[in-house]
Amino acid sequence: MIKINLLPVEEKKKVEGRGEFLLGVFVIVFVLALVVVVHIIQSRRIEEVKRQTLKVEKEIKELEEVKKKVDEFKAKNKELEEKIRVIAVLEENRTGPLYVMDALANSIPDRAWIDKFSEKSNKATIEGVAWDEFTVASFMKGLQSSPYFKNVELRAIKTKEIQQLPLKAFVIETMLDYSGKVAGKGNKSNGLVSQ
Repeated sequence: MIKINLLPVEEKKKVEGRGEFLLGVFVIVFVLALVVVVHIIQSRRIEEVKRQTLKVEKEIKELEEVKKKVDEFKAKNKELEEKIRVIAVLEENRTGPLYVMDALANSIPDRAWIDKFSEKSNKATIEGVAWDEFTVASFMKGLQSSPYFKNVELRAIKTKEIQQLPLKAFVIETMLDYSGKVAGKGNKSNGLVSQ
């Protein structure tokens, strides 16, 4: 069977031109819709990033406040530690001489006595008289066993006649440690020795 096109040539071109026009409009609408969708998606992403940025900035401000409080606490803590250290030094200086004198009294043997005790810059000079050299040695051992006396040294010993008795006059020098800390142990002794 033979097909015959009864339409004139101009109408055929119109019909074909209309299809191309509709296709072009459809492509333009599709591209515009795609641009709008991409724009909406990007706008939402930008808004989300802005929200996250604001949230992070808020957290940073909160953390800066916490850091400021921590710094204030550290400063107060350092100040308190310094006050505690000063109090400890004052306490040591208040009670140290008492403990030194007590340790000195407990170290001196029965056959010896002290004529003079002087101290300057934590260095003490002890002048006294003893029955004999062994009594002086016993006194020095007693001083050395005390945590308050360091580097006990005999500077002089000579015979001195008192009431027609040949006694030994001595001079001992020693460093004083009012804290009473035993070397190597770091603990504080109260210095009082019970008899």
